[in-house]
Amino acid sequence: MNFEDILSNMVAGLQQEIGAGIASIRGFIDDQGKLLAKQAEMLAKSRATGSLRDDDELFAFFLEGLETNTRNLARVITMHSIITIEKAWNALAHALWGGIRSILQGAGFPDPLLPPDPPFSF
Repeated sequence: MNFEDILSNMVAGLQQEIGAGIASIRGFIDDQGKLLAKQAEMLAKSRATGSLRDDDELFAFFLEGLETNTRNLARVITMHSIITIEKAWNALAHALWGGIRSILQGAGFPDPLLPPDPPFSF
């Protein structure tokens, strides 16, 4: 194994983890974002021409609900992003450690001295 093999493994691991993470986040945003957008549209239309036109208290109540839902969406996206970053880190760590293990094994280091998992992963 050489640095090009290690780099190739790093890139492949990153592509896999980041691609899966983005797909997961994108699906969640599509589903929840659509609902939030509909909620905002309904709220605005009701305020402009509907039952909330003259009801400031109820409008404020529904607006607070929209704010809460938006904050919750942002929190979930943040958590998904953190998990994706952690998985990307681990993919890099495993690719690098795999290269180190392979080279050291080729040099005759015994397996018991080389732990299977990198010492710098989460």
